[in-house]
Amino acid sequence: MNSLEEVLSCWKQYDWEEKLKKVFKKNVKLVDERIECLKNTREKTSIWKLTLSDGQEFIPIVLKIYKQPLKENHRLEINMYQKAYNIYQEFMPKLYLLEPNVNGNETWMFTECLQPLRGQIKLAPKHLEQIIPTVAKFHAITFDKRFLQHADLFDSSLPFFDSEEKVKERTKGIKKAKENLDLAMKDPNLKELVAPRYKMIKKILKKGPNFFPEITETGQCLIHGDLHVHNICCEIANDGVENWKVTLIDWESAKHYPCWYDLAVLVELLIDFRSDWQKSEEEIRRKCVQVYCQEMLKYGITFKEDPLNLLKKAYLQRTLEKKLSSHLQKVLDGGKSTLLKRYLEKIEVWGKELGLY
Repeated sequence: MNSLEEVLSCWKQYDWEEKLKKVFKKNVKLVDERIECLKNTREKTSIWKLTLSDGQEFIPIVLKIYKQPLKENHRLEINMYQKAYNIYQEFMPKLYLLEPNVNGNETWMFTECLQPLRGQIKLAPKHLEQIIPTVAKFHAITFDKRFLQHADLFDSSLPFFDSEEKVKERTKGIKKAKENLDLAMKDPNLKELVAPRYKMIKKILKKGPNFFPEITETGQCLIHGDLHVHNICCEIANDGVENWKVTLIDWESAKHYPCWYDLAVLVELLIDFRSDWQKSEEEIRRKCVQVYCQEMLKYGITFKEDPLNLLKKAYLQRTLEKKLSSHLQKVLDGGKSTLLKRYLEKIEVWGKELGLY
C-alpha cells in the first residue's frame, strides 16, 4: 500500500518536477496539500490525483502505481500506453510519464486528468449518440483483418475471444451457472424468481460455451471491455455542444473480442440499470445500433447479419458465460443483485427470439 509520504519522497527522488517541466514546457510545482488518494490496494493498483501549479493555474494529473507481481490486466494497460498509444492516443488520456522500476519494481504512470461524463450531465438516451461515434472509430482501427496491421503492438497479455484460455474460462462459467441454478432452486430468496425459467436456462446452457458463433464471424477487433459510464470522459458534455470530445479511461479490460461486447455494456447495461429507460428500450437500442452501423460504414465496415440481433446475441453470450453465475452467487451469498431479474427475463425473451430454445 502506497502512502502520501512515499509519493512525496519518490516525487523528489526521481525528479519528476523537472521531467514534467519538459512535458508541459513550463515550470510546474506539485501542490502538496492538494494530493488526493483515489484508490489504494495492497495487491492491485494505487491511484492518486495530483495537482501541479505553474504559478497562474492548477493542472490536475493522475498517478497510477502498478505493483509487482503485475497481473495480466495491469501488464495489458501498461502495454497499451507503452506500445499502442501512438495509434490509440485519440481515445486515451494523454500520457505524460511512464516510469518503471520505482521503489525497485513498481511502475508509476502519470496521465492527463480528464473530466468524467458523470456529474456533467444527467445522462439521457440521446447522449449515447454522442458517445457511439468515438467507440465505432476506435473499433474500426483493428476490425477484422485490420488487426493484423497492428498485431505487433500487443503482447501475450491481450486476451483473445477464441483462445484456449478464454474457451476454458467460458466453460467454467457455464458450469458454475448450472451449479448455482441448482442451488437457487433450494434458496428461498431465489426459487420464486428462478423456478419458472429453470429448465429452459439449463437447456440453453448445454449449448455453450459459444452460443452464437456468428458474433465472432461478423467481426472482431480490439474492444475496451469495460465500457460503462464511469470509464467515459468528455471535455464538455452538454446539449449545447454538437460533437462531444469523448475519451475512454481504464484500459485494463481491453481485449480482442466481438465488437458488440462493448455495445452490450454501453447500451444494454445502462438500460438494465435505468428503469426510466425501459419503457422505450426497443427504440433506444434500435437507435444506438443504427448510429453505430452508420459510423462503421464510414470506415467501410458492414455487417452480414441484422445488427440488432448481433447486439442481443453478444449480450446473451456475455450473460450466459459469466454474469448469470456471478449474480446468482451474489444473492446466494446473502447480497443483492439489481441485474439478476433483468438477466433472467432477457434470457427467456431473447433466447426464444434467437432460437436458443
